[in-house]
Amino acid sequence: MNALAAFALLTLKSPRDAAMQILARDWPREALWTAFLLSVVLNTSVYTLQQVLFPLPPEVLLPRFAPGAYFAVILVLQLSFIAMLTTTGRWLGGQGDLPALLALVTWLQLLQAALNGAIVAVFLVLPALAALLNIAANIVVFFILLHFVNAAHRFGSVWRSLGVVLMASLILVFALLFIVGLIGPANLGLPENV
Repeated sequence: MNALAAFALLTLKSPRDAAMQILARDWPREALWTAFLLSVVLNTSVYTLQQVLFPLPPEVLLPRFAPGAYFAVILVLQLSFIAMLTTTGRWLGGQGDLPALLALVTWLQLLQAALNGAIVAVFLVLPALAALLNIAANIVVFFILLHFVNAAHRFGSVWRSLGVVLMASLILVFALLFIVGLIGPANLGLPENV
């Protein structure tokens, strides 16, 4: 446990060094996919805990997922995002492959699940501080993601990795909008005029 905490601290302090250590290992395929599924399960658990402790008021028009549906959505979104990071990175001249980005994003998701769990605990005591910590955590996770993508694709520039992340995100958003348009907003429980 101390090794995990030390590595999490290294990731927060020096994301590039943490990424290089992750990439230096030859991870077995089963270990990568098991860790990835664990990260989705942990993020689903934190989401479910948030829904139980702090349910959204009915007037807030955000989709509410059952734990199983949330797990499926996050699983598909994360896999699609990793594939898009790989594809767009290679399109911009990067050298990263799917297993490398899977390893890096999986570690980042495990770290984010731990941060979100800690924020939920702080919210029980100091809600205002928890809201600030949530914003800070999202900024830090984004910053780490940029360094991870940079290390995976060997760009030598965080700006190019920012381009990769933005392109991957936009492609994913357009794909989701297309799918929602095909399915129909009413079938997803959303108002039709949105």
